[in-house]
Amino acid sequence: MREALKKARLEKGYTVAEIANLLKVTPAVYYKWEDGSRDPLIENARQVSILLEKSIEELFFDNALDKTSNY
Repeated sequence: MREALKKARLEKGYTVAEIANLLKVTPAVYYKWEDGSRDPLIENARQVSILLEKSIEELFFDNALDKTSNY
């Protein structure tokens, strides 16, 4: 589950159906991005980040992984 993505959507007051409509995808596709079962194309990720005013990294990447990496 991408909690940051869901939290950002809710903070902006969007339902899944509303944000999906703005992004020109189906609610099912958006929900799969949010539940982590699918990844958006980079252009879609960029559009989501603009709408939600967050970086792609904040929305789609698990920061916990960065803490354990050697990079």
